[in-house]
Amino acid sequence: MQNGTFSLQLQTTQIGYSIIGQGEPLFICPVSWGIDGHRWTSLDRLAEHFTVIRLDPRGTGTSGNVTEKNEYGIPTLVHDIEALRLHLGLERWNIMGQSAGGWSALEYTLAHQSHVNKLAIVCSAPSGKFHKGTFRDPVHPSYKEFERISKEVRSLPAQKRVKAFNRAVYKLDAQTVEAKQIIDEIFAHAEFNTQRNQYFVMHELNRYDVSERLQDISVPTLVIGGKYDVHVSPAWSGVMAERIPGAQLFMMEHSGHFPWLDEPLPFFDSLIHFMKNG
Repeated sequence: MQNGTFSLQLQTTQIGYSIIGQGEPLFICPVSWGIDGHRWTSLDRLAEHFTVIRLDPRGTGTSGNVTEKNEYGIPTLVHDIEALRLHLGLERWNIMGQSAGGWSALEYTLAHQSHVNKLAIVCSAPSGKFHKGTFRDPVHPSYKEFERISKEVRSLPAQKRVKAFNRAVYKLDAQTVEAKQIIDEIFAHAEFNTQRNQYFVMHELNRYDVSERLQDISVPTLVIGGKYDVHVSPAWSGVMAERIPGAQLFMMEHSGHFPWLDEPLPFFDSLIHFMKNG
């Protein structure tokens, strides 16, 4: 496929997407809570082995605006991902999703399983009710820091509040100085869609739950967790690996929510090996 940045016209809007690299197609599912799908440029290393495809959710990055509020939801994002696959003429592709991107990946796979070759879920959960065992849990060691950050940004205007909050809390997950610097730099320049973020908090957290459907996934699946993940308890990785038939679990012993930053060598080695060999 031709590398570059492109736009796909849909019925009511357009979606921006990009393609880099050569090899088997690997689609990286974006998160649905307010930033574009190209934020984690550190994943570009995968383009040495795959054709990496990314998409900006409606209302972010190079994609067009939404016309109805429910278009902020993951079901619309799943629709757009499938529209992109059809547009690219791909019979099957590999799917990867991290955090809330894992939600998109799981819902897409359950809806379009015949078109998924292999699935990788990184530091994610099968339900929007995942806060137990995270820094939002009053018994968690990082809860007081989470509370402090929340109070500090509470009086800021919505756009600044979302940026400042995420810039601060995501650094709690990084296990190395270099990883913290990368996270800080990424979120310092990130643009947030506050309406999409609000929809995620008010609607998607309550709607999303595929816990009872995990056993329906029949494609080869790799679940990667971070032992020190404070955003999503690593226990959820074990749950998903247990419930998805034949799934492999790789728990990264020195990583938080972003294992490709904390332990890049084992992360990329395990993901590439799985995608190429199973």
